[in-house]
Amino acid sequence: MTQAGSQVLALHHSRHGGERLRELVAAAPLARLAGLETAVEVFERKAMQLQPEILLVEYTSELAGLTDLLERLRRSVPRGAVVAWSPSKEPDDILKAMRLGVREYLVEPAATQAFNDAVLRLARQSQAGGQPAGKLIAVLGVKGGVGVSHLAVNLAWRLSQAQGLRVALADLDLGGGDLATLLDQEPSRDLSDVAGEFDRLDAVLMDSLLGEIAPGLRLLAAPADPVEAEGVGPEHLGRALDHLLDSHQVVLLDLGSRLDELTLAALDRVDLAVMVVEPSVVGLKSARRLQHLFDRLGVPATKLALVVNRDGAKGCVARTEIERVVGRQVLAYLPNDSQAVMEAGNAGRPVVQDWPRSKWTKAVAALAKHLGNGHEARA
Repeated sequence: MTQAGSQVLALHHSRHGGERLRELVAAAPLARLAGLETAVEVFERKAMQLQPEILLVEYTSELAGLTDLLERLRRSVPRGAVVAWSPSKEPDDILKAMRLGVREYLVEPAATQAFNDAVLRLARQSQAGGQPAGKLIAVLGVKGGVGVSHLAVNLAWRLSQAQGLRVALADLDLGGGDLATLLDQEPSRDLSDVAGEFDRLDAVLMDSLLGEIAPGLRLLAAPADPVEAEGVGPEHLGRALDHLLDSHQVVLLDLGSRLDELTLAALDRVDLAVMVVEPSVVGLKSARRLQHLFDRLGVPATKLALVVNRDGAKGCVARTEIERVVGRQVLAYLPNDSQAVMEAGNAGRPVVQDWPRSKWTKAVAALAKHLGNGHEARA
């Protein structure tokens, strides 16, 4: 980042698009417009010369040559974040943009704030040597009912209580998140408040939305009201994650098993996505399907880790067969211990807290130690 702010090189193909891109940059205090081009050749040449932090593009899925252009820019401007401004909110268009390597997808009416947030986030990463303060980990299921929420709760507990890290646990399963119930909490604030008070959301307000579970462990609960949940968008999640990563060493996300706009936005930012699968034929087919989708989206293989839950259950698929079918190594096998998991869940307490000697607890402890590597305990 330069002293005058992050350099932004913009590409537009319509008059309105050019005006809007100029307005977005002007409204971001830490951004400086280095050029506003309409010719792809000129844009690409300037991008290679200037090496700007942000490549701002007026995006339509039918724009000729855009796929090839973005592929070339990945190689020639490796530190440049591609930000797309588009009039389309269609999920297919958003997915296609992400597959092309777009980091941020801006739509109206929140484009101005979302662009400013992106600039601030890149500035913080630059000041921190290219990395945010905290590590962002997501836990998601290849299908429903594989134990994602139980694993997220117990990983968060172990990382915070046994390893001494500051951990924020966020429930992004908007269709019916269970983290508050599993921790015997009745939160008065939740993720919907991020959207409801977005205009004044700062670090202090963000902190007030978190419930303290134990020393060093905080919870951002899923919306209790399904109607309010519909109002939570990627721009709200992005700013919430910015604040959480600034104040916590690990931010752990429960994504459930649905791939929607919010989940995709989260996956675009995570350092690691832990995919949970059960050792059954149906589970392995679901894992292969999800793996192929991530490949199409361009999610790097290094950002994905496979965890098998309920290993050793009656009739389960053998370990050697699991890795052969899915086509990747398994990071951890969590043994089947339905009694401990069920009893702990009913009591609203983590398994690793109430059943410290169980095989499941020991396997989760080893996984948490691996995920927490590289972080010092909180002061």
